[in-house]
Amino acid sequence: MGILAVLALPLLLIGISGVIYIYQSVRWFLSKSAVQNKVVVITDAISGLGKECSRVFHTGGARLVLCGRTWEKLEALYDALVSTAAPSMTYAPKLILLDISDINCIRDVAKEILNCYGCVDILINNASRKVKGAVQSISLQLDKKIMGANYFGPITLAKGIL
Repeated sequence: MGILAVLALPLLLIGISGVIYIYQSVRWFLSKSAVQNKVVVITDAISGLGKECSRVFHTGGARLVLCGRTWEKLEALYDALVSTAAPSMTYAPKLILLDISDINCIRDVAKEILNCYGCVDILINNASRKVKGAVQSISLQLDKKIMGANYFGPITLAKGIL
């Protein structure tokens, strides 16, 4: 157990430093107004990383299309974004319901996204399905659902937008 902890600590530090680097890079881009007036689509905008990206891009003046599985949480995020930013320097986000694991509706959602602003400059495919447990105990059926949500869903959305 001791050797595992010794090996895990450097990996944890590298992971944390990577997240900090990405966050600082996004903040640098926003300070240069690189995203001002850009159309940014964020899937699973109601989760931790998606919510933070939404806040950062909204503050930078991007035109946001926020996607999530729960309408109430999307509205709460919308209210939080609108109340914290200056209305003269930002756009009101567009909200779209999206379950990335439902492959059949993704093409329609892609059309709905394009109808908001006519194009997409940045797509952040943040939505995913996570499972905790031993790998050998996960059924093949669940593996297929995970692949559908984590691979086929984002690929289908990206192709639909392209």
